[in-house]
Amino acid sequence: MPATLIEQLFSRISEVSSFPEAAQQIIELAEAPDTGADDLLEAVRQDPALAMRLMRTVNSSCFGLQNEISDLKQAITLLGFDELRNLALTSYVARLFRESPGHGVYVRRGLWRHLVATAMVARVTAETCGKVKPQEAYLAGAVHDLGLILIDQYIHRAFCRVVDGQSEAEPLCDVETRVLGFDHTALGRYVAQKWNLPQSAIAAIAHHHTPLLYDGPHRHMVYIVSVANFLCHCKGVTSLGVSQTHAPPVQVFTELGLGREDISEICARLDDILGAAADMATVQAR
Repeated sequence: MPATLIEQLFSRISEVSSFPEAAQQIIELAEAPDTGADDLLEAVRQDPALAMRLMRTVNSSCFGLQNEISDLKQAITLLGFDELRNLALTSYVARLFRESPGHGVYVRRGLWRHLVATAMVARVTAETCGKVKPQEAYLAGAVHDLGLILIDQYIHRAFCRVVDGQSEAEPLCDVETRVLGFDHTALGRYVAQKWNLPQSAIAAIAHHHTPLLYDGPHRHMVYIVSVANFLCHCKGVTSLGVSQTHAPPVQVFTELGLGREDISEICARLDDILGAAADMATVQAR
């Protein structure tokens, strides 16, 4: 596909999938040093769907509270500003997953579970290596396959051809470029920039399949999401129903300071993490 047509397509998709004002406001407020709970409360009230999802999340088994929380401000305080920012973003992304029977080996709910799982594994990986803030890693993991969501929703027939053409032998990005003329990382980066998402998340979206091609200030975030994405695929929690992600280069693990013991420790926790991710994905998808 010619570059001009790709640019027009990206622009059109960006326009129809514009980021909600309330969610954008919450992300900006959560990063401001002088923000208080009352400021966030007012922003959340502008988005009833987000408020409902916030209450369900706080009262879900993932938090393990003994008593149910019914006050929105208390829920915001308990959740914390970073978690609320992440929830605002994932809440909107979850809304993009309209009901669908899927296509072939692909199921939309499976992609959503993969995003949440990658987010949670990225957070644990960040906690283990100490290179980036865990909540920042969660956010980057949650949106790393944003481009796949958008291709599915807005170019669905072509997306089905990608699903049919994928195999364990050929990288997904190569299949997408052959079928579409671009891949999901390029589209995801374009839309994420339009949404003014954090630069660390944009870097992860663009380079989680090619971590060593990124040499910017957020390389540790890119590396962490690349590792998390790979580990999820290893456990069968895939984006499109086929495990086609190869292990990141050794340099990725070396720069993160992740030795064999660290990876073994993360892997030993994977089943529990992925189980919690499945529960969280169900809560957030309602």
